[in-house]
Amino acid sequence: MDVDRARSIAEHAHAADREADGRPVLAHIARVVRATPAEAHAIAWLHEVLERGALPEHELLAAGLSSDELRALRLVTPPIWARSDRAYLGHVELVARAAGRAGRLARAVKAADLRDGCAHPRATDGWSPPWAAGLRRLDAGPDARRLAAAAAAAPVMPLDQAGAG
Repeated sequence: MDVDRARSIAEHAHAADREADGRPVLAHIARVVRATPAEAHAIAWLHEVLERGALPEHELLAAGLSSDELRALRLVTPPIWARSDRAYLGHVELVARAAGRAGRLARAVKAADLRDGCAHPRATDGWSPPWAAGLRRLDAGPDARRLAAAAAAAPVMPLDQAGAG
């Protein structure tokens, strides 16, 4: 999917969404985008869409999402029942071991998402995912060195340039 289209979808879908502490969800999404390699930007923009139920999969496909990108989004999105540390870490393990382009995209976005969770903790229904433990699981996976290098090389851009100012 075109990155500009993904950004537009995310901005429309999450315009009014707030974290429990009142911070805009788009601020989190923009930070994740900035921390991912360019090839994963579309998935990074959309990584909250399925989790928050903002759009159904068929609408994303109609908007130009490829089947690999849909698989990556499905991988990144924790299932509703993953509201325990053990279940969440099982979900991260699936992302860590996923094959192909979808797996690489999902790992890039999940790593950025987990790092953002560590830096900007937030609770959902009184529970916070074990971001640091999840990051350690991804760091042991096949893309660990590449993800670390991409995170280190990601340009730092002001929030307003990332689309969530």
